[in-house]
Amino acid sequence: MIALLLEKEEILMHRIEPFGRRWSLISVGLIVALLLVACGGQAAAPPAQTGSQKEAASTPAGAAPTAAPASGQQVTLKFWMQQDNLLVSAMQDLIASFEQAHPNIKIQLDSFPFNEYHQKVSTAFAGGEAPDVFWMDVRTASFAQQGALMPLDKYITEENRNDYLASAWKEPTYQGKTYAVPMHQLTEALYVNTEMAQAAGIDLPSSLDDAWTWDEFVDAATKLTKRSGDQTEVWGFGVQRQLGDWSVLPVVYQHGGQVLSDDLTKASSYLNSPTTVEALTWYGDLFTKHKVISVEPIPDGFPTGKIAIFQAPSSFRPVLDEKFPDFKYTVVPLFRDKQCSVMTGGWNVAISSKTRHAEEAWLFTDWITREKHAEWVEKSGYLPARKSVIESSPKFKEYPWNIFMDELQQCAANRPPVPSYTFFYDTFQQAITAIAIGQDPQTTLDAAAKKLDAELGH
Repeated sequence: MIALLLEKEEILMHRIEPFGRRWSLISVGLIVALLLVACGGQAAAPPAQTGSQKEAASTPAGAAPTAAPASGQQVTLKFWMQQDNLLVSAMQDLIASFEQAHPNIKIQLDSFPFNEYHQKVSTAFAGGEAPDVFWMDVRTASFAQQGALMPLDKYITEENRNDYLASAWKEPTYQGKTYAVPMHQLTEALYVNTEMAQAAGIDLPSSLDDAWTWDEFVDAATKLTKRSGDQTEVWGFGVQRQLGDWSVLPVVYQHGGQVLSDDLTKASSYLNSPTTVEALTWYGDLFTKHKVISVEPIPDGFPTGKIAIFQAPSSFRPVLDEKFPDFKYTVVPLFRDKQCSVMTGGWNVAISSKTRHAEEAWLFTDWITREKHAEWVEKSGYLPARKSVIESSPKFKEYPWNIFMDELQQCAANRPPVPSYTFFYDTFQQAITAIAIGQDPQTTLDAAAKKLDAELGH
């Protein structure tokens, strides 16, 4: 039996609740044997192999699967995704169009809250009830390492692959193989309370070319912070994804630093390098020296006037507009230092290595990620991952979407797609929290790097 560490990341608009479990998968040999039987001797793509093993021969890059099950019989695919009213509604429309075009394939959709999602997937694999197709994020490496995901390279043509932004393939790829297809992308910017900025006489940047420098940002956040005695009535700055790698890693990259080696196996000399320590010292000063940001999250702090500048992803905008339709805000690029850097990522679509319907599963995956990509991003509020959709849609050339798109195409950075992502995330978050409450950055990062070395290099 082989084990997979359950992963977790920040929940949209909430603090992280850590959890972790181990679950077991059926052996690789048994999976292949089951697929051979289920497909009448026509084996589906094998589970993940180790980096030292060569990939088996595949079909030509341009080959496409048939448009319907070869047997002509009804096939039902289990499909899982994050539970969100807007996302589920948009997906239901895509499923309806797919089932109309492929009457022999039915999609059984289930969705789960983000803080339960990865546990549900892990438990399903452990119990032999894994979905055929499901959403996966930066945890792709963890699942792929344990043989839970089906390699998809034989299905993805060169033309299809090249239509995606290069950054979109970082999280779905592990040891040179592709285990998922990008569903969309996400990036962050600064949401500014328009009335507060005008009252303080602050000029707001309108493009990447005039994005705030670190010093300019600190000046603006300081002017917008309002105190009454020992109480802070308005914080100049706040972040939606509190003290996690999504919000803080761009600061390191903007200053020219790294947190891990290029091969993702070492943190020492990277996470605790002089450059990274300088960057995270600057970030810690926002809490301890300038006092423009609260260590504790403030629910709905931005639209209720308790936070003046709010770092949040593009997906926050539809939520904000629906919940607070009269609130006036301006979207500006994220601050920058030596270079621009903004975290990007999103959900990707993976296929279980246990599926008995590999061809049908790919048909559905291709439909929602390629055929209907433009429709999906229009209805879901997420950003496109495909160049063709970016180029053909007027929406993403207009404010404020052009701010997010410029960042996505010019400043994209990714979380490290390591199999031990939970361990990395927890260690990094603990270090940032310690720095935010005043602990010495160098000492804190030295200890964190040592912990990560022991985990990543084992």
